[in-house]
Amino acid sequence: MVIAAYQGSDCVGLALAAQRKTPSSTGCKIKQLWLHRSGEQAIDQVWIEHNDFLVQRDNKAQIRLAMFEYLYAQKTLWQELYFGLAESSVIDTLTAKSTFYREVISSPDFEVDLLNKSHLNDYLADLSKNTRSQIRRTEKLLSQTGDLILALAENDTQKKQFLHDIAQLHKEKWRNTEFGSGFDNPIFERFHQQLIFEEKETNKTRIYCLMLDKKPMAYIYILIHDKTWYFYLSAMKSHHDNRVKVGLLAHAYIIQQAISEGVAKYSFLAGEARYKRSLSNQPEASQKLICFYQPTLFMRTREFVRSAKSVLKNLLRH
Repeated sequence: MVIAAYQGSDCVGLALAAQRKTPSSTGCKIKQLWLHRSGEQAIDQVWIEHNDFLVQRDNKAQIRLAMFEYLYAQKTLWQELYFGLAESSVIDTLTAKSTFYREVISSPDFEVDLLNKSHLNDYLADLSKNTRSQIRRTEKLLSQTGDLILALAENDTQKKQFLHDIAQLHKEKWRNTEFGSGFDNPIFERFHQQLIFEEKETNKTRIYCLMLDKKPMAYIYILIHDKTWYFYLSAMKSHHDNRVKVGLLAHAYIIQQAISEGVAKYSFLAGEARYKRSLSNQPEASQKLICFYQPTLFMRTREFVRSAKSVLKNLLRH
């Protein structure tokens, strides 16, 4: 479905909603709507964050609310309506309109404010003494064994090589986990190939490599929008010395580059990770995926059973 909002003859809001029917434990199929997602793991592995209606900057909150209220009122189209991952402040304005929802995912979100930073030391001063020490110790230990440089893939040949290396390292780390590596998923891989190698250069992506004596140690892939750099994924080579924190140093070097280019914010996006918490200089925020459901007897009973199972599972775990 395409949802469009107009002010007079001007389009001020757009969204895509995927419709699907999914089987329930009772055998009945549940009608679902997913905002900018399909509801299928393989297709959604790209993992959209800050997932909101596409609205113009002026009157953003009012347009979003009008679009949500319109979609929410289409009772025949859905029994479950999925919205997110989106900033908790956005989600809160929507859940205020309905008591019939459940929180599917809530994930911390970490950011680095780079406004008024003119040098890396200005940023490091915001971090804990321990984090600063780890970054500086890593730089010192590695510099004693060779030359450290941060390299940017600047042409298609370099991008292909960096992406190939990232894929291999990513598969090694994530292939045997619950959802596996996205690089084993042709849908995921095709999406990023198209984004990185667009015919028209848009500078939406960058791939950096931290090198020691021209040998790759860490790759970081970022997305760019306006004055914000978003960390999407990384691929690291292990180091024999546990004092060496390659990831911390790689992010610090990229943040230094961001400062030099006048970037306002470096976002680590959603996901609980100690390094994200350590490198952030902003209060922890969150992003949420919410499922609204119709208050019919069947759906309310289904949600009650779901909640009871969750409570029981937690009791058995403890």
